[in-house]
Amino acid sequence: MKLYKYRDLSNPGGDEIQRLKTMLRRQTFWCARPDSLNDPEEFAWKCEYETTEDTLDLLVEVLVRVNGRTREQARERVTAAVASGHLELLAKPAITAMIQQCRNKVGLVCFGASPENSILWQRYGGNGAGVCIELEVPADLLENQLYEVKYLNAKVIHINQIMRAFLDPNHVREVYSLAFLSKPSCWASEAEFRFISKRQEVLVGFDRSQITGLTFGDALTTDVRRRIEHIVDCLPYVLLI
Repeated sequence: MKLYKYRDLSNPGGDEIQRLKTMLRRQTFWCARPDSLNDPEEFAWKCEYETTEDTLDLLVEVLVRVNGRTREQARERVTAAVASGHLELLAKPAITAMIQQCRNKVGLVCFGASPENSILWQRYGGNGAGVCIELEVPADLLENQLYEVKYLNAKVIHINQIMRAFLDPNHVREVYSLAFLSKPSCWASEAEFRFISKRQEVLVGFDRSQITGLTFGDALTTDVRRRIEHIVDCLPYVLLI
């Protein structure tokens, strides 16, 4: 199975060439903060507030944890909020806390499925003034370390799911899956795969994986191309370009 990482080298005067060199030599990829990515709807989900038998109990526990209220006080407030139609307002702290946790605790590495995706070249490959790195990964890493992004008409989550995740780490995965492994259908042309890490802003490698190729963008300057070819010539492994 082959995945592709696009890199923008349209401004090589900075650290981009050095970052590329590190990536190729160590065969590692930068695990970014989610809020450093270019999708403004990364955390834009539609939340359903229809109450179930569990909703009130979950919200009581959230208020006890967030506001330090007794359970009796929390239940009185929850009952009043539901009766007056203010459940959404009362649950907002849990939603805000989960979004902030996603932003602060999770790291992402994003890949494409093809070296010839014009959208990825435009958005992440410097509009052709960059490179595309080919990574060969074992097929068994799919849905284990690497996940295919799903493209949905709408990202919908129930308030119970958010509150359970807020209260119990064992339920965090379903919220993270919606937040990071699904995107609005308007992004479907990216055909993206993602790695999700419990750490961010670190370099990560993948089990039994190997960088095998490098594609130059058609707008890459001659000078930058030569600098990259020099890096490739010094690698301790063979890389097809």
